[in-house]
Amino acid sequence: MTASAKTAGEEQVVSSVESKLWEVGLKSFQNGDVATTGIQKIWAAMGPPANLNLVAKITGALWADTFWKQTKMDVEHLAMNISSALSLNLKDAQKAAAFAFSRWSGLLVRGNTGNSGEIPRSGALTASMDVVINGQNALSAQQLIKMWGQTRWAPQPGLKNYAYGRAQSSNIGVPVKEGKLMGFYSDAGFNPPPSSWVQMFTYDGSSSTAPLETMVGKVIDPDSRAATGDSNGFAFEPPGSGHYCLVIVAQTEFFSNEPLANGGNWNSWEWLTHNGAAGWHNVNVATEAENYLKFYNQDDRPEQFVFEAHCSKLPPGSRVILRAADDHLDAISNGEIIKNPHQVITAQGRVPPRYEGHLLVVIETPGGEPLPPYASVEVRQLWELGPGHKHYNGAVHHLGDLNAHALHEHVQLVMGDYTFTGPGYGQ
Repeated sequence: MTASAKTAGEEQVVSSVESKLWEVGLKSFQNGDVATTGIQKIWAAMGPPANLNLVAKITGALWADTFWKQTKMDVEHLAMNISSALSLNLKDAQKAAAFAFSRWSGLLVRGNTGNSGEIPRSGALTASMDVVINGQNALSAQQLIKMWGQTRWAPQPGLKNYAYGRAQSSNIGVPVKEGKLMGFYSDAGFNPPPSSWVQMFTYDGSSSTAPLETMVGKVIDPDSRAATGDSNGFAFEPPGSGHYCLVIVAQTEFFSNEPLANGGNWNSWEWLTHNGAAGWHNVNVATEAENYLKFYNQDDRPEQFVFEAHCSKLPPGSRVILRAADDHLDAISNGEIIKNPHQVITAQGRVPPRYEGHLLVVIETPGGEPLPPYASVEVRQLWELGPGHKHYNGAVHHLGDLNAHALHEHVQLVMGDYTFTGPGYGQ
């Protein structure tokens, strides 16, 4: 037997063994067992060598609702369950639980084009290609799955638009039989609190959830792709011609994934970065020179925010301005003439507690023409935290910036981003 054939055979054996353990876990879950009982049954069915990481992964995926803590999966809760169920050292259980929750297990809604399930997410937080608008033209679930690598975003203001969502079974070894989506929208901007979300209903108005379908049916097998489609999509009816943000939330029999309930800057940021079953889309064609984006300070104390405009391939001589629309925040203001293909413009200032306001974004080309198809301006809101802030250590841990912690330097968390493009961008 060749080495490659042997490796393939070994992989089949491993896959078969893991599949049986997933079945043990699923049967325990369906019997109504608590997570600790499920852990014991999976462990008992596991032959040597014991694989604590796999036990944690199966348990975390199937009893996801048990371990979801408002904004993310709770590593410590899973570790305590493993330790108590198997009488194991807590440190070993913590390592296994951290491994289990380092990737999303269940239905994955991509946060951006490079997102493959890592937790916390990296890259843009609000550029999900799985949130789809197709104007007044309906699409089937099968069409949306065939277009898996494509973004479709064609809202028609003032009209009833078809809005859809996609999701893929990821890192879970059993079929999902009750996959569905919820949909919401809010005014364009950054870090919108839950109170600002508006729920969408299916196109016929009959339901607040939309069922997911694969190419062959409603059962989503491991690694399979699924989408909503036709009249099962959502109706997006923007009340005006402004810009909007859309969010899609995936739900299963293992994870109810109730939308974020409690506001606060930290909760909103953590939910965006740690919920792999939710995706935001904040991209729009810039048709006006002046655009307004909402921004919030959800906390009860003043916070320092930084706004950045990342300009890409704008015509030389273009001007980009960032300015708070509120005269009381006159420190948040900056504008520059574009000289380089890639240029960053920054405005920053301290924002009062419980503040809701608008950031004016001005994008002017030399001839007053729309942005060309290859150009874009990505505007980001960053939360700046210094030593002594109650979330400073958590932010440093997320960023892995040990130097900043040692030197007592400020760090920044991206709270959201909004991209303006030229017509036909990326085509």
